[in-house]
Amino acid sequence: MKVWTTLPIFALLFAARPALADAPPHAPLPGSDGVYGRMDGLLALAADVGAEVEDGEPRGALRLSAHYLWMAGVYGRYSDAFGGAEARPARTASLGVDLRPLFLPRFSQDWERGPAFLDLAVDSLSLNAGAYFAKPLGQSFGDERGFELGAGFGLPLASHAKGPWLDFRAERRFADEGDSAWLFTASLGYHLITWSTDSARR
Repeated sequence: MKVWTTLPIFALLFAARPALADAPPHAPLPGSDGVYGRMDGLLALAADVGAEVEDGEPRGALRLSAHYLWMAGVYGRYSDAFGGAEARPARTASLGVDLRPLFLPRFSQDWERGPAFLDLAVDSLSLNAGAYFAKPLGQSFGDERGFELGAGFGLPLASHAKGPWLDFRAERRFADEGDSAWLFTASLGYHLITWSTDSARR
C-alpha cells in the first residue's frame, strides 16, 4: 500500500481518538437499560404465597408489600400451620418496614449494565424489621409477640420488574415471652408497578 493511500486512514484514527478516550470502558448489554420498568410508577406492589419453616415446623404464608420507588416500603404477613403445629405457634401475623438499599445507588453510579436478571436480583436485596403476633398452642392469638429482623432477595422470572418472582427470606424472631426462633421463607410472588408519575401530576 502506498503512503498516500494510508494518510486518510491515519487522519480518521487521529480525529476519533478523543471520542474513543471518552467512551465508557464497557457498554450495557442489549436490552439492559438499568431500570427494567421500575420507573414506570412510583409504587411497587407485591403479593407472595409460599411456605415458611420455623424451627423445623412448616406453615403456609401470605406476604403483601408496597415500596416507594422500589426502595422504601412496608409489609404485612400472615402464616398458618393448618393444624400441623406441634411446638411452634399455629398462626402468626407481622407488620413492618422493608428497605431495598441498592437500586438507586447502583443506578446513580451507572452500575446497572445487565444482564437484566442479575441487575434485578442484586437490587432486590432487602432488609426488614417489624413486630409479630402469634397464637401458641392452647393459647389465644397475640399471647406471644415480639420483634423480627431479616433479609431477603428475589429472582425475577422475566427480564422486567413487573411479573413473577421467586422470593427467599431469612429472619430472626425475638419473643417478648417464649422462645426466639429462626424463620426461613420461600415463595412465588407477582410484582406490579403502579401510580405512574403522569397520573400523579394530574
